[in-house]
Amino acid sequence: MSNQLTAIFFLKRYFTMENEKLILNLSIIIPCYNVENYIEQCLNSIVQQTVQPKEIICIDDGATDNTANVIQAFAQKFSCVKYIYQTNQGVSQARNVGINQATGQYIQFVDPDDILHPNLFAIFLKVLNISNAIELFYFENQNFEKLEDLEFNNNDNSLTRFDTGNELFTHIIKNKKYPGACWKYIFKKETLYFRFEGRNHEDHLITLDVLLSANLTYYSKAPLYYYRKRANSLTNNKKISKQYVELYAQIINKCTKYVQKTNLLPKTKTQYINFLRSDYLFNINIYYLYKEKPPIIEIYMHIYTRLFIKNNAKKLSNIFYMIRYGIRKKIPLKHIIIFIRASLNKDINFITNKINALLN
Repeated sequence: MSNQLTAIFFLKRYFTMENEKLILNLSIIIPCYNVENYIEQCLNSIVQQTVQPKEIICIDDGATDNTANVIQAFAQKFSCVKYIYQTNQGVSQARNVGINQATGQYIQFVDPDDILHPNLFAIFLKVLNISNAIELFYFENQNFEKLEDLEFNNNDNSLTRFDTGNELFTHIIKNKKYPGACWKYIFKKETLYFRFEGRNHEDHLITLDVLLSANLTYYSKAPLYYYRKRANSLTNNKKISKQYVELYAQIINKCTKYVQKTNLLPKTKTQYINFLRSDYLFNINIYYLYKEKPPIIEIYMHIYTRLFIKNNAKKLSNIFYMIRYGIRKKIPLKHIIIFIRASLNKDINFITNKINALLN
């Protein structure tokens, strides 16, 4: 069989033809909650592509606005759009429902207020044409606020092959990117042997595990996913709760433990863990965006940075630093003792719990 015939035979496993359009063997999963102002734009960015997914599964997570009507209108017009309702259980359970209902060989998670590049699926088809064993496709992303201001980059569709997820992970970290959110990927369905839990950052650990367990992967330098910075998003001036900060600290702890057990290069592990820890401090700053941050919180954040981000490993040097710093800042003795203990044990959970307890 010629190479051309072999490629055609293989690709027929991953697409069909319908109404003169290529249909990828791909399931799109969109968890939806009160997104009546955004879901139409999101769905349009999918159904208007030249290459179509097999199905678009929209899980209505108990929305109280007009979200259901918008989705159902699309479902009447496009047979690939499927509407599923569940009582409000959070984005994790909505994604799990989508996975269970998906019939495609590949799965992509899309947030309902985001936009896909017009050529995303055509580029993914190109990836499938290159190799018949791809388990994961990672693409760069870009944020936007208004759809009319969005300009799609068509200049760099370069694709890079990585024979293992470890190699792709190392490349992502080396380029100062963060591989956490599940919407940055297209997954082979059989690799998603876990289910999502929790509500905040619940996808990070699962994505990490799937990525580092993957064999053949591909990377797109071009941004193919556009995430919306909404006025009420966590990183755009929304108040976040103490519970949110505490839950994120738990996710960091789990991801850190997981990465430390891998065979990644020490430098890669450190860069990734430092990113997580810096993001924890960023969330504390967001928490105090609308109220005065107590000086003691700033002090604890400084100590956290020194011990667990800058990673000064010399215990004696750290102890002397804590004493001098405590005296200079006129810190109560009980806190200086905590800093010294943290210096001796390098126990990040100990100091994190102290910070979380101080959040008011």
